[in-house]
Amino acid sequence: MVSRVRSMATNTIPFLTRNQIKTNIALGQVLVLHRSFVYKLNSWLSKHPGGELAILHFVGRDATDEIEAYHPESVIKQMRPFIIGQVAPDELEDEKTDVGWKPLNPPIQIGLWPMPALDDSIQSETPDSVAETSTGLAVLNHILVDSNPPSRTHPSNNLATINHASSSGSTTLDKRLRALEPSLDPPEEAAQEGYDLSLARQKHLSNSYRVLHDKIRAAGLYSAPRPFYGYGPDLIRYSVLFLAFFLTHPVSSLLKNYLTSLLFHPTDQLPSVETPSTLRCFCSAVFLGLWWHQITFVAHDAGHSGISGDWTTDRLIGILIGNVLNGISIGWWCDVCFSLSLFLYLNHDVHHLVTNHPEHDPDIQHLPFFAISTKFFKSLRSTYYKHTMRFNGFAKLSIQHQHRLYYIIMMFARFNLLFNSCLYLATRKKQRMRNLEIGGIIFFWLYFGTLLSLLPSNPIRVMFLFVSFAVTSPLHVQIVLSHFAQSTADLGLNESFAHRQIRTTMDVSCPAWLDFLHGGLHMQVTHHLFPRLPRHRLRQACEQFVRPWCRQEGLTYNVMGFVDGNSKVLGTLHDVAKQLKILKLVASSQAHGLKH
Repeated sequence: MVSRVRSMATNTIPFLTRNQIKTNIALGQVLVLHRSFVYKLNSWLSKHPGGELAILHFVGRDATDEIEAYHPESVIKQMRPFIIGQVAPDELEDEKTDVGWKPLNPPIQIGLWPMPALDDSIQSETPDSVAETSTGLAVLNHILVDSNPPSRTHPSNNLATINHASSSGSTTLDKRLRALEPSLDPPEEAAQEGYDLSLARQKHLSNSYRVLHDKIRAAGLYSAPRPFYGYGPDLIRYSVLFLAFFLTHPVSSLLKNYLTSLLFHPTDQLPSVETPSTLRCFCSAVFLGLWWHQITFVAHDAGHSGISGDWTTDRLIGILIGNVLNGISIGWWCDVCFSLSLFLYLNHDVHHLVTNHPEHDPDIQHLPFFAISTKFFKSLRSTYYKHTMRFNGFAKLSIQHQHRLYYIIMMFARFNLLFNSCLYLATRKKQRMRNLEIGGIIFFWLYFGTLLSLLPSNPIRVMFLFVSFAVTSPLHVQIVLSHFAQSTADLGLNESFAHRQIRTTMDVSCPAWLDFLHGGLHMQVTHHLFPRLPRHRLRQACEQFVRPWCRQEGLTYNVMGFVDGNSKVLGTLHDVAKQLKILKLVASSQAHGLKH
């Protein structure tokens, strides 16, 4: 991968200084680094399958590890037309120590996206004049004019023009340029938790992770096992669960009597069916819920292109499993995405990239129902939802009892999936395969509505609905189990991709024969490091490569049993609830003191 990407460097690709890259970002360009190449992605933002935020969180940063974790080599080759320059060698900090690029603050993370318009005076003076003379902006207009790395000691006239434009008084551009430079002070939480976030250490981990990734590729783990991409035993389980549901539901008796009447006793009257018992209907609902629970794992695999590795094939599989059989839009999962745990829109790709960051990861932004950190008491602003998560009266009441309400809320999570899937398809007019997805959702409601209509009474219909939905609740618990009790510290931009994933993610231990019950969600550390790996390769990758690598690099590999993991999650929720009660007591005591 490295040699093939580096071979793209030619004399026609100019070198860009840090100042040029930073200035262009301040003027609204979306520039992302990959193996020292600079990509301009403005035109790709709205088309990116993983959503805009997956790109915006890496503006001004080296996204090599993230890009190669989420994209096969064939896709990375298609990115070449977006290259507009190469980072000047002397801008990579210290080549002798291999420290690498010092990241800039992504505008989205400092409140500068969408990029506000510059003052009229600056707009008339800076962008046009700089665009005509600056190497950086000329490159962005695809006029490749400079193939020599500018010198720090002898800046070119073009670079001087940028400096002149940005230093003409106390301008908005000046403020932006200063804001894009990260603080020199390490984050307080880094010192508190004892992590080494030096550029040298994180660059070492990044390089080591790339070697690990090469070993994963060389071992052939990106090729799904045969036959049926490794799903042979799973298909048997799915069939048994479906058959158990079908035979206990009245539809089986109706179909049997209808076929018997049609073949042996033709009549114009519909065959009668014996009224099923409540227990039989209850069992049927349980089996249907278990079937949904298991096949949803396949939809998750398809959303990550982890079945065949081909986008179109996996998308069609996802529509069949998600839309047709489950009533859940696979487009929502892949492009807008969702959490299977709560009543919120979420973005799965953003969650993978900024895992457990209170302001950026929508997968932990669950106010007013849950707060896994006291940071949420400050009414943080979500960069995903673009609004402030108000810690209001209802949130305070709910958070005080969140450890008691946790499993109850999870029982109703499926209702959210169906509602938001319909809402997504109704509002996303340009969604790929939208008509096919809508057809799948319609089919789901036709068959599920028919199942409900064949039940003997309204109370039994309500029971069937709630039981079948509630049985899927372990799936929602499984999803949040790997993150709710893990670190939510903001360790800054220096933290490498691999370090962040391992720090914020936990595995759930279980014997190999029980892997099917978790559907791969119990190996989230490996899944977060290599999200495109087929589910049936995760255990091999974990045991042969990931765990030994963590020991080699001195990284803590977090793993707990299912019961202990749930206890830890409940403990985290309880601890936050207790902190809130203490704050309320302090506030009440202070208010009481003021009265006297």
